[in-house]
Amino acid sequence: MKIRVVAEIWFREHGWGDDPLPVYQLPESPFWKENNFITIRNSFSEDPFCAIPVEGENILRLQFDDATTDPDGTLVLFDESMAERIADFVKTLSPEKLLFINCGAGISRSGAVGEVLDEYFNRWVEENLLDHEYFLRLNPQVQGNSLVRRLLRKSLMGGW
Repeated sequence: MKIRVVAEIWFREHGWGDDPLPVYQLPESPFWKENNFITIRNSFSEDPFCAIPVEGENILRLQFDDATTDPDGTLVLFDESMAERIADFVKTLSPEKLLFINCGAGISRSGAVGEVLDEYFNRWVEENLLDHEYFLRLNPQVQGNSLVRRLLRKSLMGGW
C-alpha cells in the first residue's frame, strides 16, 4: 500500500490531476473518493474537518496531542482505543488506493502512524518493497511519536 504522510496545509496547497485548485477547495473532487485518509488534529483544535473537508467511510478522524506524557493533565494522549480504531479502519482499506495520513506538521503523530502502517502493509502482511521504498522516499520528514508507534504496533502486530 502506498502511504503518504503530509502536513495539514498540504491539502490547502496541492491540486489533484489536471486541476490547479487545491483539493481542499474542491469537496466534489474525485481525489476524496479515490484515496483513503487518516487525519489527526490537536485536542485544542476547534475545526472538526481539519484538513479533510468531506465525510466518508474512507476517512478516519482522530484527535490527540503530540506528546508521550501528560504531567499536568491538560493533554489528550494517544491510547489503546485510538490504536484499535486505526487497526479496524485500515483492515477495511483497499491496498490499491493511496493512503494519506496527516496531522498539523506531518512529522510526529501522522509520521508514527505512517511508519507502523508501512511496516504492517508492506513488510508484515506482504513483502512489498516498491511501496516500502515509496514510503521512505516521499516521507523523509517523519520522526514518529514513540507512544503512537508502540501502541499501534501492539494493536496491529502484537508489538512487533
